[in-house]
Amino acid sequence: MSLTAFFLCAGYGSRLRPLTDRLAKPAIPFLGESAFEINVHAAMGLKPDQWLANAHHLPHQIQALGTALGVRVLVEEEILGTGGCLANAADILRATDHFMVHNGDLIHEIDLRKLYETHLASNAFATLAGLHRADAPNTLAVSEDGALLGVHGFQGFEGDPGEAKRLTFSGIAFYRRDFLAFAGAGASDIKPHWTAALKGGARIRVIDCSGAAWHDFGTPQGLWEAARHRMEATGVFAYRCPAAAGDRAFVSNEAPSLPEDAVPAGARNVLVYENPRAPLAPDARDLIVGSDFSWSVQESPLR
Repeated sequence: MSLTAFFLCAGYGSRLRPLTDRLAKPAIPFLGESAFEINVHAAMGLKPDQWLANAHHLPHQIQALGTALGVRVLVEEEILGTGGCLANAADILRATDHFMVHNGDLIHEIDLRKLYETHLASNAFATLAGLHRADAPNTLAVSEDGALLGVHGFQGFEGDPGEAKRLTFSGIAFYRRDFLAFAGAGASDIKPHWTAALKGGARIRVIDCSGAAWHDFGTPQGLWEAARHRMEATGVFAYRCPAAAGDRAFVSNEAPSLPEDAVPAGARNVLVYENPRAPLAPDARDLIVGSDFSWSVQESPLR
């Protein structure tokens, strides 16, 4: 079976402004490696036949990353959303039997290979990675055998007698090529296309991936949690900073022109993305800093 890996990188990253006025969200670095690079490397075990991404906001940054990674980038003249991008890329996606769609603002440990194998074995039109989240409404209605029944609050769906649990969409899904028959043109979210497929008799599976680490870094707090996860996963707890060896400071200096010693040794839980307007305090805590912003994040206890 042939596969295309499609990364969605077109969003504005509005909740991370002003940082994302200058830096496309998938280009945000974690220990010097962009989210785009991290996610492409995570998908290499799938051995896709094609690599694809879309772009709209700051497209030159996504194009540069795509060129370096061997990923073809489609620039959308108008932003098409998580659904409309499928119709826009349909001619490319039809060249393989299946395609993965992966949001560009994720840092996670979901086993993509296992998810793909489950998708192939089920012969479903689509297989979504779902999560149960205490901080989200969990709108996906899922049956006992893992079938998507509908999306709560969308197009009048209010539940189904066969509903066994509710999950949140993780932003990762695998689709059969013939799912494209339900993908309408124009800017849209993915939910209308799922609903059209269900009404057309197509089966969509939802796999509960709640046990895997997963972070959407679309907000300052999410960005901090994703960065902390990368530090824990790599064992690098002070990147380009003077923290003592073995000290879990959770401090990262991602600003290339900022000297390493500009981040004080007493800093804890601090991410620096650009040269700060003012020097950091010797005991800086729980901050994300740029040239014109300083965001407070929730304290994260050292583990």
